[in-house]
Amino acid sequence: MKRIRGKGRTALAFVLVLAVLGLLTTGCGAAIGKVAQKVAVKAVARGVPTAAPFFKRLGTDIAIGAAIDGIAGEIGGGEPGLYGGTRDAGHCDKAKLVEFLEKPENRDKAKEWADAQGLEDVGEIRGFVKKLTPVLLRADTLVKNHDFDKKKGKRKAFDALLEAGIAVLVDRLGRPAVQCSCGNPLASFEDDIDDADVEFDARNKKWPSYDSKKVAKVKAAPEDDPVEVFQLADVEDPDAGLAREAGSDGTGDEVLPTVPNPDEPSVAPTDSPTDSPTSTADAVTVPDVWGRLAVDAQADLEAEGFEVTMIEEVTDAGAPGTVVGQSPEAWTEAPAGSLVELTVASAGTETGEPTPGDIGDEETGGTAGNGGTGEEGADGGASDQAGFG
Repeated sequence: MKRIRGKGRTALAFVLVLAVLGLLTTGCGAAIGKVAQKVAVKAVARGVPTAAPFFKRLGTDIAIGAAIDGIAGEIGGGEPGLYGGTRDAGHCDKAKLVEFLEKPENRDKAKEWADAQGLEDVGEIRGFVKKLTPVLLRADTLVKNHDFDKKKGKRKAFDALLEAGIAVLVDRLGRPAVQCSCGNPLASFEDDIDDADVEFDARNKKWPSYDSKKVAKVKAAPEDDPVEVFQLADVEDPDAGLAREAGSDGTGDEVLPTVPNPDEPSVAPTDSPTDSPTSTADAVTVPDVWGRLAVDAQADLEAEGFEVTMIEEVTDAGAPGTVVGQSPEAWTEAPAGSLVELTVASAGTETGEPTPGDIGDEETGGTAGNGGTGEEGADGGASDQAGFG
């Protein structure tokens, strides 16, 4: 038998190498490349102000504790318990949103806002917003968010992870459509959850409850079967839920006897829908602590039986160390022992150098991020990016 030697053996080895390389450039190789792809996602923390907010207080977020176990992955927009809610309609002000967008001086923003929502004209905004429903995110949720470039007069889309507790308006298919604290238009996250590479920054710091395995993405309900009634978890009563008619503001919610959760049967309202957790004998009126020193405000609230949590915000709305926001709102009723979140004015960073979340509008003195305490933001000339909110 004739053996392969010298050049013949070398040629055979070369052919084998080419064959292996060929395999790597087919389907298997493509799959390997796909695994390595990641999508940059900006973390959006609860209560952090955006660049150039529409309103001083369009809507407010609320602390609801850790992201709820079990609410993760891709979930249908009409699933019971996907969202939370309260009987306080102040978390999203739809009328104020429409009022702002219809002002002549805000025409450029209105056009971009309408286009982001897939509307043909700004004249459709009022009817579109009327059909939206205010809810609270119960899980850290992936969305496509939008900022506004004032110099170019155009919106700028970016992928974002909204922290649980952020208030949003959802459409009839259950998809987040507006971030309430700033008015930013939202759309669906287009990539797979596993492809999300979440980026935190100096303002949007990693929140304690964040878990990369407990991230949600909302899948639209079927267009031929839109959501008529959202079944929400009552974030002020851990043992009950709320049935909220699509397009309503939440003031007419019916009480559910148990907390609804995804993948569980729908819950029927109780026979006494007007019985609200905040109308019982143990309800307490939330004191007005705006403008007070945070330590004094905390003491007063705890004396009334409330638990208190604080978040700092770089703002000129009040002196450092004073309260510039509270949730629930002052003079509303809340269950005894429930949580009150205080927003406390901060003096800012020691360096004074702007971070990506600090950049805002260049005309007046606001800051960037998500949430809002001023009519417009400021960037000190560092950038032309300004958020819709």
